[in-house]
Amino acid sequence: MKFKKVSVSNYRNIEFARLDVDAQRVFLHGKNGQGKTNMLEALGLATALRPFRTHENRKVIGPKGEFSEIVYEMEHEDLGETKLRARIKKTGKEVWIDDEAIRRLSDFVGRFPTVILSSNDMQLARGSPGNRRRYLDAFICGVDRSYFSALQTFQKLLQERNALLKKNAKASLLAAFEVQMDAPVLEICKTRERILEDLVLIAKSYHAELSISKESLRIEYNPNANMREEGDYLAVLEKSRKRDSYLQSTGKGPHRDDYAIFLNDLAAEDFASEGQQRSVSLSLALAMIEYWRRKFGFLPVALADDALGELDTERKERFWSVLDDDLQIIATGTQLPQSTDGGGWKTIEVDAGTFR
Repeated sequence: MKFKKVSVSNYRNIEFARLDVDAQRVFLHGKNGQGKTNMLEALGLATALRPFRTHENRKVIGPKGEFSEIVYEMEHEDLGETKLRARIKKTGKEVWIDDEAIRRLSDFVGRFPTVILSSNDMQLARGSPGNRRRYLDAFICGVDRSYFSALQTFQKLLQERNALLKKNAKASLLAAFEVQMDAPVLEICKTRERILEDLVLIAKSYHAELSISKESLRIEYNPNANMREEGDYLAVLEKSRKRDSYLQSTGKGPHRDDYAIFLNDLAAEDFASEGQQRSVSLSLALAMIEYWRRKFGFLPVALADDALGELDTERKERFWSVLDDDLQIIATGTQLPQSTDGGGWKTIEVDAGTFR
């Protein structure tokens, strides 16, 4: 897949911008706080309409209207020349493919894949469990529509259960409500475990290429509660109902899951250096790109948000050496790319939400 042009309206600090990005390497250059990452985030919405820095629609809508709108013109392996239009509203999202409205978001998710390489993800090992969940969820939602639907359902039901807890609902009412939560939770946990296992197998080979000291990489899925078959989550909720009622919040479930990262069997959170953490994050991003190719037969677009700026020269060279020449990369940074950074770049200057 490849982006050719993008038009962005009322998205964060971007009032309106139309960019020609018809190149294999595109670089958004400018000082911090000018709108580079906002544009990259808008491009990433093409995958699942999920901004990679927030889960709240209202935070991306600018001050010039009631919604944000992005129009993408792209080249797609299956669909050919395609036009995609997405609208983000405070109360929901709408999307059109070649002017045909898509009624169910799950029918759209993953058809236009992107993979984010963000400077924030460079601290993935030492970041919060919530950051690690969001990072993996963004990927899994794109490659598995059933997972996307299950996650949407669970998040809605979780909010409703918490609301019942705040109203001091009777145990019988909670028990009747919780029956709906069992199936989506089982789907979420099984899919997380399965896809992470496949992803890590690919990431290990990239990590061997990127890591200078040739460390061994291992990532484990740590579910907050063990869900293996139907009824397991209902038993967990029943056991924790008294505590949940006291705290007025659901304490057990996939919204508390985590992923543990190890280098040479040592916890990366405690022992990994800055360079080692960056190698882990880049290896995962490269594995996500390769996963798309193996499962669906085409490459996503890589969106690199200042992800390589602090890498040492050797790690940069290793990174560029393993990339596919057919992969489109749209990157941001405060310093222009060097001659060794993956070939020639089309540069777009960014200043106060304007692009030239």
